[in-house]
Formats: sequence, C-alpha cells, structure tokens
Amino acid sequence: METGTGSESYTLSVVDSYEEMSRQAADAVQEVLERVPDAAITLPTGETPAGMYQELVRRQEAGALDLHRSQIFLLDEYFGTSQQDEASLTRWLFEVFLIPAKIPERNIHLIPSVAADPELAAAEYEEELKAGGGLELAVVGLGRNGHVAFNEPGSEPDSRTRLLDLTEESRDQSSAYWEGEAEIPEQAITMGLGTILEARRIVLIASGAGKAGIVRRSLEDAPSLNVPGSWLPSVGERLHVILDTDAASELANRP
Repeated sequence: METGTGSESYTLSVVDSYEEMSRQAADAVQEVLERVPDAAITLPTGETPAGMYQELVRRQEAGALDLHRSQIFLLDEYFGTSQQDEASLTRWLFEVFLIPAKIPERNIHLIPSVAADPELAAAEYEEELKAGGGLELAVVGLGRNGHVAFNEPGSEPDSRTRLLDLTEESRDQSSAYWEGEAEIPEQAITMGLGTILEARRIVLIASGAGKAGIVRRSLEDAPSLNVPGSWLPSVGERLHVILDTDAASELANRP
C-alpha cells in the first residue's frame, strides 16, 4: 500500500512482514542499479537491513542482479575502530553483504575512521563522493532517538561527513548488537545528514513496534534538530519509506 502527503509527497509503503519490507528494499536497490550500474550508493548496518542484504545476494547468485559495478560508500563507523575490531560496523557489512555479494574492494569506499586528521579525511571523503557524481541512492535506517546514520539529535540538515560525539542512547543501542560484550567508542565518523538528503533516491526502512514512536515523529511532526529523521520527508518524491505494520502502528496518516 502506498500513499503520499503534501504537495511534494513521498511514497509510503506499509507491508505485512519484515520479509516483505526486505524484498521491497531490495527492489529499490535493484531498480537503481539496473538504471545506473555504477551508481554511488550508501547502505546501513544493523538488524533492520540484514534481510535486504540476504535478498540482494540471493538475486545476484540467481543471475537476476549484478552488484559488481556499484560504488559502495559506507555510512558511518566508530572513530578509532578498524575493520579488524570486534565492534566494527565496516567488518559487519563486509561479512553480511560485501563479501557474499563479491563487491570488488576497489568499489568500496571506507569511512576514514582511523585517520590521524579526521576533519581533513572527512572532507576528502566528501570530495571522493562528489567526484563520483554524488549519491544515486541512500538506504537508511532510523535510530530510536531519530538518528540517521550517526547524525545524532542536534545535527544540522546541511551537515557533512564529520567526527561527532555519540549519545549514550546510541551507544547502548549499538552495544546490543554485540550482546553488550563489545566496548562502544564515544565518537564516530558519519556521512552528513545533508550529504544523505542530496541523494537522488532515498529509501528509509524500519521494522518492529520499538521503532513506531520515532517513525511517527520523523514522518508526521515538523522537521526538528531534535529528530534528524524528521528532515527526510523534506525531499518529497525522492523519498520512499518502507515499514512493516508494527513500525507503522502509530502513524495517523498511513495506508
């Protein structure tokens, strides 16, 4: 089911299951790559996109999709964390998607999380993305405090890739991925909210009742620095929101 609100409406799809959400997210990635095989895309980590990655790999193995030319720009990483560290988001993405999908390493653009000069390295990352034509597609999730990538509450809608302090809430949520056994750094380098909002196509995915409140605040409240996700609807028709019924349960304007 799809609907839109406002004169520059975005697409809202509410589906019956996590599996269907994952399939529709994979459809969005496939549509972009069939149109622009070497597109610059950015993809999230965490539990929510895992099903999408499984579906994308399944399609590639079946010969229905070719991921090999895509240019993957990573969204975020804990500062001071290398790919070899236990609590590395980069390591997770390699294990869950990039290696199974056989993405060439030359096409993977890493967040400069161990750079001696993070400010300079972040600016260079932005230039690298700009040189590649900018983001064709950004697939993003939504943190329980509304963060998009690691753009925490207070992030400006024109912010760029940068080093920032993580909230305690985000660190606790991240720790849960490793069952509380990994120490989560206090800072991260994240692709900027403004960088993400400039993508020619944005797909927001969310699943589960635990995200229902922040989904409602992001989609139905006025844009606010307190809720970074609330800036996503401002891009209008470039946004496609895919939710399961639990994540959409608090929306007043839903299909």
